[in-house]
Amino acid sequence: MSVAELEMVRVDVFAEELFTGNPADVVLEADSLDEMQMQRIASEAGLAATAFAMRSRRADLRLRFFSPHSEEPFSDHASMAAIWVLAESGSLGAVPAGRRRLETPVGILPFTVESDSGRPQRIWMTQKRPLFAEEGDVKDIASALGVGVDSLFDEEFPVGKASTGVPYLLVPIRSIDIMGHLQPKREALAELCRELDVAGVAAYSWGVLEEGSAVHLRCFAPASHSFEEPATGMAAGALVAYLVDRDFVSKGAHEAIVVEQGHWTGRPSRVLVRIEKKGEGIRKVEVGGAARVSFRTRIAVP
Repeated sequence: MSVAELEMVRVDVFAEELFTGNPADVVLEADSLDEMQMQRIASEAGLAATAFAMRSRRADLRLRFFSPHSEEPFSDHASMAAIWVLAESGSLGAVPAGRRRLETPVGILPFTVESDSGRPQRIWMTQKRPLFAEEGDVKDIASALGVGVDSLFDEEFPVGKASTGVPYLLVPIRSIDIMGHLQPKREALAELCRELDVAGVAAYSWGVLEEGSAVHLRCFAPASHSFEEPATGMAAGALVAYLVDRDFVSKGAHEAIVVEQGHWTGRPSRVLVRIEKKGEGIRKVEVGGAARVSFRTRIAVP
């Protein structure tokens, strides 16, 4: 009995070095797989996100996303992983550069590949225009994060909700030292997220660990396979859009604003955010970064 095989690639996203960043698996040429097969492969792989790459009649490629337990509508880092692999192989065209289109369950999304000598250097994903709201009882928020109210920097930088496609609660922390001592309570955070209708809590500080970073981020998503994510493009985009909108950071200070994340999970990451602001409004949010392929394998299709 013959067994069909497909190539699977593991990619570290928002990473400058191997075994940093947020890992995702990519299954190539997955057009023949049905939903049950995709779910079994993702469950066996065990990462928070596995992307299945397929041909598209509407865009440059089509992706479906699965966690170990269910199909997900979208994953930013798994999208970037798949784009990186296809750009490296030349499957996006002889010159993998310029504005392109990705078909996902949430719609057609634009992306850009920055390349040098035909090899990808950075992937940029365009997010939705941001929405903002002030939200949250600081006592409940601090308690859910396992710190006192005085650890929050909320008088200068109010706690708020922001979304560039996925809503997050943005919580300013007074120092990088306190960031390292957060002791989030999963059940309390889950209840808080349900009450405020957010996907997760994005705690941030102006204190950073690496030169060139503008802000440090820790993102907790109680409903996610991985409670604390080493890199979260949607949270980083929402955070920087909020900071630029409130003039807490100048968008002209950097070509791209660098958000560092993942140090407390042992997988330091670099998420780049570009903001286009005209007048009082933000017109465009792009999140990008580099990636590194950590291994390739062949998988038997169940």
